[in-house]
Amino acid sequence: MNAYQSSDKPLEGILKRAREAAGGEQVDLKDLVQAFGDRAFGPVMILCSLFLMTPIGIIPGLPAAFGLIVIIFAVQLLCRRKHPWMPEILRKVEISDAALEKTQNKVSPILRKIDNVIHPRLPWVTSGPMQILTALLAILLSITLVPLGVVPFGVVAPAFIIGLLGLGITARDGVLIIAGFVLSLGVAYGVTNLILTQF
Repeated sequence: MNAYQSSDKPLEGILKRAREAAGGEQVDLKDLVQAFGDRAFGPVMILCSLFLMTPIGIIPGLPAAFGLIVIIFAVQLLCRRKHPWMPEILRKVEISDAALEKTQNKVSPILRKIDNVIHPRLPWVTSGPMQILTALLAILLSITLVPLGVVPFGVVAPAFIIGLLGLGITARDGVLIIAGFVLSLGVAYGVTNLILTQF
């Protein structure tokens, strides 16, 4: 497969590449990730985010699975790996082309509008120490997917922020990453309240 290349339409391009990887049938998560090549870090975060914000995200176990994927990639981003690695166990998680098509049809109009306004900004936010902080935030948000997964559509908020971070990484747009940091404060408040109500 050809490696994923960023374009003027990074969000729409991600879903298109995912459909190509499925080839009209099913694709496991490892093959799906490998379809993006060396530029997979941001796109995979976005893709996981998009799935979690659709009805697919309420399927038991999937929020934790997608959260694990984000953590794996965020840790590698934290370690400055150039070539992403994925464990073989993710071949057990398969996504049908029908699910990919449903996601694409549902969110494409929104993604098209977002693609029209994003562009490289504040490069210092997308590299160096800020890249480390972004990876750490992605890990923390992914951990929240486990307790929030028991709440109907409870994962939407952290998934949205993970998507913002991934898009910021992909498009080199520091404004989106800063927005992700700000919005994460709201998620932290919500998770804290959820935990406190259990005791």
